[in-house]
Amino acid sequence: MNIIENFKSAIFNIFSSKMRTFLTTLGIIIGITAVIMITAIGKGFQEDMKKQFSNVNNGVASFYTTSLAKETDKFDKKDLESLRELDMVLYAIPEYGSNVTVDLRDPSQFKSSNLQGTDEDQVGFSNLKMKYGRFINDKDAQAKSKVCVIDNKFAKILFGREDAVGETITAKTVTGQEKTIELEIVGVYEIDYDVTPQIYLPVETLKEALADDKDTFNGISVKLKDTKNFNETQRVIIKTINANHNNNEDVYSYNATFDMVNSSLAALQIFTVFVGIVASISLLVGGVGVMNIMLVTVTERTKEIGIRKSLGATNGNIRMQFLIEAITVSLLGGVMGITFGYLGSFIVGLVIKILGFTIVPSVSLPVVIGAAIISTIIGVVFGVYPASKAAKLDPIEALRYE
Repeated sequence: MNIIENFKSAIFNIFSSKMRTFLTTLGIIIGITAVIMITAIGKGFQEDMKKQFSNVNNGVASFYTTSLAKETDKFDKKDLESLRELDMVLYAIPEYGSNVTVDLRDPSQFKSSNLQGTDEDQVGFSNLKMKYGRFINDKDAQAKSKVCVIDNKFAKILFGREDAVGETITAKTVTGQEKTIELEIVGVYEIDYDVTPQIYLPVETLKEALADDKDTFNGISVKLKDTKNFNETQRVIIKTINANHNNNEDVYSYNATFDMVNSSLAALQIFTVFVGIVASISLLVGGVGVMNIMLVTVTERTKEIGIRKSLGATNGNIRMQFLIEAITVSLLGGVMGITFGYLGSFIVGLVIKILGFTIVPSVSLPVVIGAAIISTIIGVVFGVYPASKAAKLDPIEALRYE
């Protein structure tokens, strides 16, 4: 009997007792379904996190002074230029800003926003796309010009149109001593989402408006070329800053959102794998079920085995017949598990969507292929013993079996 005939025989024997076959494969079905659904939901969570943090997970790290820092340790222009010269740094910008309110067309109304003192590197740092006018430049910084750049949505709120170049806004600080500054809009950049408006102006202009005569910043943010070796990168950056200030103390700290996001994604992936492994324990139960039913099948078909052996079937033929039957049962359970896993993931996705979440479960091809391979392995592992037992039966004793 060749392999094709063995498969035909296996399928005939399996479907001759549908209920018993279903109960036999139930453990495999549940296990495969659970693994596919868990990994699909876990991957959906990961993709959702990546999407939500796509704007911050872009290689940006911010450096600040700790409470141990002295006045001479604060960041200055020399630090900016030194960091811009490092190979791993694409852009470096000063962190110096103030929360303000901006008067709207109705004098009784205002809009909360942020004044951000910066320079030309901000364009590349924030991937700004200028829609109208220009960004602030070195001439603006040297002259401490009272100019600014705002986003198109903010311009629409303020003036009823996006092209606000040439218009003037009045900003008032909301913390500490109240300061007022009038700024001419020289550029409008484009955004496609609603956020607190960011008003960019030369850092020198903002310092003058706030009566700050110190040539220092609250911090420095850098955009890195590569975040894979961030531990080494941040050590180089802090070492560079320390060298500028002749400081060997640990007075600088950093905040890298992408580092936290990547750690969270890695932890979620590990958790998903762990839960998937726990769920796959039911596959072991399913394998035991396959072995049990195959042993029963061997007992029920003892006389058939004796007849086949008397007609010339070898031990190898008998072993292969029952092994293929065990594999077929397991594969059937695997196919049903994959089907139910897909359907379950789809239903969970609908429920999540109804509840208002944006998570979309994603069934990956490697998981499906892995499920099929695992089903086959279960059939082989748990089918070997019953198949060997059938092959070792004495044909004379088998023919006498009732």
